[in-house]
Amino acid sequence: MPTQNKTQKVGVLIIATNRYNDFVQPLITSADEYLLNGKDVTYFLFTNEDINISTKRNLVLNRINHAPWPWMTLGRYFIFQHFSDQLNDMDYLFYCDADMLFVDNVDDEIISDRVATQHPGYAGKRGTPEKRPESTACVYPNEQMQYFAGGFNGGSTEEYLRMTGVISTNIRKDIENNIIAVWHDESHMNRYFIDNTPTKILDPSYCYPENLEYPNRKLLALDKNHNQIRI
Repeated sequence: MPTQNKTQKVGVLIIATNRYNDFVQPLITSADEYLLNGKDVTYFLFTNEDINISTKRNLVLNRINHAPWPWMTLGRYFIFQHFSDQLNDMDYLFYCDADMLFVDNVDDEIISDRVATQHPGYAGKRGTPEKRPESTACVYPNEQMQYFAGGFNGGSTEEYLRMTGVISTNIRKDIENNIIAVWHDESHMNRYFIDNTPTKILDPSYCYPENLEYPNRKLLALDKNHNQIRI
């Protein structure tokens, strides 16, 4: 459990390759302003390019290889596993999609062991989980759930890396069986949160579409043409 009598160290995990690199500087600039002021924040950027980022905080840049859609999103937990020794020094870890933008203060309300964000399209609802029994991400009809967004999630380092390990193992099993879950890593994350109940559930304002109105939005999922940037 993170020590309470020192400044908590928080790692923000960002994966960006190819055209997603264009989103990184605006995201980090917005996080500098709004995200966890008063915490010792380090950005861990996983990218395939040498990009110059301006920030008032610590930045660790790790080189990774690009892979075509959907392998960058499906493989995110493999990346975190590979660099887990580097992440272990943090008290908390939070993943944020690169194509996001903080627009209001995000503070201690997100600090908890297992943090999930309600999907803006299915807040409090079952959503669109993987239904095929052949997948380790399968959610069966008799199981209760609410659907969470993959764009922003986190928790204590111990708990987050435990989730990373379980999901990586399950995705590897699926790949060996020639199956990819319907919503890739998000499907596997939703399966995990059924088996490991979140200790903090954030409302959809922490992952809300830029082009839709919602009270007190905190973190926007930016408008973009997926066909142009998913290459």
